[in-house]
This record gives sequence, C-alpha cells and structure tokens, in this order.
Amino acid sequence: MRILKTNPVLTIFNSYLVDSPQPSTISYLWNFGSLLGLCLVAQIVTGILLAMHYQGSAEAAFHSLEHIMRDVNDGWLLRMSHANMASFFFMAVYLHISRGLYYGSYRSPRIGVWVIGTIIFFLMMATAFLGYVLPYGQMSLWGMPYYYIKNKNLREKRMDIENF
Repeated sequence: MRILKTNPVLTIFNSYLVDSPQPSTISYLWNFGSLLGLCLVAQIVTGILLAMHYQGSAEAAFHSLEHIMRDVNDGWLLRMSHANMASFFFMAVYLHISRGLYYGSYRSPRIGVWVIGTIIFFLMMATAFLGYVLPYGQMSLWGMPYYYIKNKNLREKRMDIENF
C-alpha cells in the first residue's frame, strides 16, 4: 500500500480509484458506465482488426466478409464477438440511461453531463447504423430504405412545423 502513496504515477491511480469518496447509496447500477467503457474498447479493438480485412467497395464488401468468416484465422470469432458486443453495448446503454432517469441525473448540477451523454447516444446510433449497412448484405439493403423513409417523415414534419 505504501507504493500507491509514493509513486507519482500510482498516486493518480490511488486518488481516483482507491481513495475517492463514494456515496453511501451506491449500488451495482453504478457499474454500467465502466461496463460501457469496456464494451467501447472491445468494439474499437475488434473493429480495427476487422477493418484490416474489409474492402469497402459495393462489389467486394460481402465477399470480404465471407473471407473474414472463412479464411482468416478465428475471423468468425472476431466478427461474432464484434456483433454481439454491439448488442450488449446498446443493452448496457439503455440500462445506463434508465439508471440516470431513475436517480434524476439529468437535473442540476449535472445538466451538462446529461446533454453530452445524449449527444454521444445519437452519435452512437449513427455509428451503429453505419456498422449495420457496411456488410452490404440483404439485411443492409432492407435497412437503408427504412432509414430513408423514417428520415423523410421527420423532414416532412419539420417542414410542417416551419410552415406553421
């Protein structure tokens, strides 16, 4: 324990993780933020490894996925872990948002944190859509018109509001 107090690098670790004051009402619901961080790191690592074998053209996208699944050593495991981690990531995000709503984390003095989290949530949804469309398979081709129709409805509603 003495090295945590004397080493300059470990002092930072000690002050933020070991000796930081915690509220008395803390529960397991407060773990979702760190779970989201771990999911994000796993998504970035597997995404970079998948991007090394992915070809982004419309003609080669599906075939590059077949190459990853069949020819790359443990490529199937890499792709499936990336896909399942994305689903777990969204589940953890919804639980994280639910915890924030339950405990009132959107109220003052944390309004700025809530707004930044909302912006991150919408950016995450846009990134997830791009990950859904990238394989250029049958599900991707069905997902794109749905997204376009939904945004077209939003644009028409915005025009109605502006014309009001």
